[in-house]
Amino acid sequence: MSAIEQAYHFLFFGVLIFLALVLLAILIRAVSGRRTVDRVMAINMAGTVVVSSVAILAAALAETYLADVSIIYVTVSFVSVMLLTKVYINLNRRSKPEQEDEHHDR
Repeated sequence: MSAIEQAYHFLFFGVLIFLALVLLAILIRAVSGRRTVDRVMAINMAGTVVVSSVAILAAALAETYLADVSIIYVTVSFVSVMLLTKVYINLNRRSKPEQEDEHHDR
């Protein structure tokens, strides 16, 4: 193993450890979030960190199928966050009584 390959190995390993710590902080924020919006944003950030980790693993292991897995996971993460947002908006609208806003322009 050459010096450059070893440096890349340490770099990838260090970045993966850093992303694992960031993911732990995001999960703590998702559990301790006061509002639902905080939790949904934490879920979205967790998906981004996981995709980044899989992409780094694809580069570190030189496995191209992991890049495909990360693309699929991005799509699934996007759709799940959109569905969570849609459900939250509908529940929020149902829980508030219908009130006319006097300052609303028609």
